[in-house]
Amino acid sequence: MKKSVLKKKKGISPIWILPILALMIGGWLIYTSYHDAGINITVHFPNAEGITIGKTKVVYRGITMGVVRDIQINPDINSVTLDIEMDRRSKAGLVEDTQFWIVKPEVSAGRISGLGTLLSGSYIAALKGVSKTE
Repeated sequence: MKKSVLKKKKGISPIWILPILALMIGGWLIYTSYHDAGINITVHFPNAEGITIGKTKVVYRGITMGVVRDIQINPDINSVTLDIEMDRRSKAGLVEDTQFWIVKPEVSAGRISGLGTLLSGSYIAALKGVSKTE
């Protein structure tokens, strides 16, 4: 009479391919989400005239560096706070004395400015500060 001999297969069972693939995709998504995440800053303005959440951009030297994510009225009701998500590459320019202002079309007796915003809408301009404090 012959004896049956069970041989164990060496290696990974094909059933593990799907969970391993799912872990790899999940890890990649977490990495790209963290790597591409922007820098959140808060800027105060007297009003939010012309500002639209998700649409109004922050521009530095003609390059879009951020976008407005939220607008809140301050407790004193005399000013607003904008939450802005800046591009991670703009970190070096975000120091304590960086200046921000709202650019919108203006017409006065002596000058006309911001005409480019007639079609694109208002935007927030930025000027890099000189301090070392972030």
